[in-house]
Amino acid sequence: MPRHHTSLLSYLIEARKESGNNHVPRPLIKESTPKARAEWYEVYASRRNEHEPMDQLPPSYLVYPQKPRSNIPLFHFGVGATMKQLHDYAVQHRLVPEKYYNDAFYAGEIMEAAVKHLDRVSGVNLYLEGVQHPKYSWVVARYSNYTWYHEEVNAREENKVIDFIRRELNIEDMPRWHLSVVAP
Repeated sequence: MPRHHTSLLSYLIEARKESGNNHVPRPLIKESTPKARAEWYEVYASRRNEHEPMDQLPPSYLVYPQKPRSNIPLFHFGVGATMKQLHDYAVQHRLVPEKYYNDAFYAGEIMEAAVKHLDRVSGVNLYLEGVQHPKYSWVVARYSNYTWYHEEVNAREENKVIDFIRRELNIEDMPRWHLSVVAP
C-alpha cells in the first residue's frame, strides 16, 4: 500500500532511508584518464564556440513577418557590457538613490536604470538582455532577430546610437549578435 507524503521533501527523505544510504554519486567524467578529460574539454570548448557573438547573423536565423518562427534561436544585436560598467554609469548619473549603490539586492534595478536612461537619451528602443559570453554577461540591445524587421533604422542613425552607447558606457567592443540565455 503506497504511503501518502505531504511534501516532496518528506518523500525524498523517506526514499533515502529506504535505500539504506547506498547512493554513490556519479563522477562528472566517467573515465579519469588524460585522454577522456581531453575529449570532454574538446566537447565543452566546441559548445562554447557555438555561442560566440557574430558580426553578421545567418539569414536562416532572421525572422520576417511572413516567416514562421519555428525552432529559431533568439539572438540580440547590441554591445556587450559588464555589470560594473552599467553600475558605474547609473552611479555617475545618479539614476538610483545613493543607499542602493552598494547593496547587491538592487544590482538588477541599477542596471535597468542605466539602460532606461540610455534609452531615453538616445531616442531609440534599448533593452538589457542576459547573454552567454566569457567577458560580459549583459548586452545593451537594440533589437532581436525576432524584432529587427520593425526596429531597424538606417545605417547612419544606427551607428550614431551605437557610438553613443559605447562612449557612455566606456565600451570598446563593436556591436554584435549575441545568443540569448533565454529561449524564445
